[in-house]
Amino acid sequence: MGSGLAAQLAKSHEVRIGSREARKARDAAAEITGATGDTNDAVAAWCGAAVVAVPFSAIGALARLSDALSGKLVVSIINPLRTEGKVLQYASDGPSAAELVARALPRSSVSTAFNNVPASFIRRPPRAGLTILVAADTADAYEKTAELVRSVPRMEPIYVGPLSQAESVERLTVMVLNAASLNGVAKFAPKFIAK
Repeated sequence: MGSGLAAQLAKSHEVRIGSREARKARDAAAEITGATGDTNDAVAAWCGAAVVAVPFSAIGALARLSDALSGKLVVSIINPLRTEGKVLQYASDGPSAAELVARALPRSSVSTAFNNVPASFIRRPPRAGLTILVAADTADAYEKTAELVRSVPRMEPIYVGPLSQAESVERLTVMVLNAASLNGVAKFAPKFIAK
């Protein structure tokens, strides 16, 4: 999902991909028009805002970027998933992934977004558009995240509350992926309509 979002954002933003190894970051960036790659440390120091797409088990490692990401917007697109038989289950027995990111980066402004839709729709949004659920503790974090969402064609943000609501957003993703898989639908995402 991270590479699809990076490809979308690179159309209207300067995007740098980070990895523990600069070579891996450069290789990933080579697949995305307009993106470059470097180490996580270099990208964290450079960026004005960061999108984190690390495995759920690696969230704690973000703490080493705390100084470089201090005062910056950090958007979590992490979904804690595990497979049990033919269905996915929510993998966190405690706080949501976004809340764990906020704990690892206490001086950053953390939100969650983009994680309620499948990666295939992030890469190629449908004509009908996508509703992107955003949870954030401050109006500023929401507005900056919403601006990022709106920079991708056919994506519209909806505020769902403070970061404590991130678990609901992450759990919705599990349901959406299971609904698609169990019903033989290749692409499936909920659309919220306001009237």
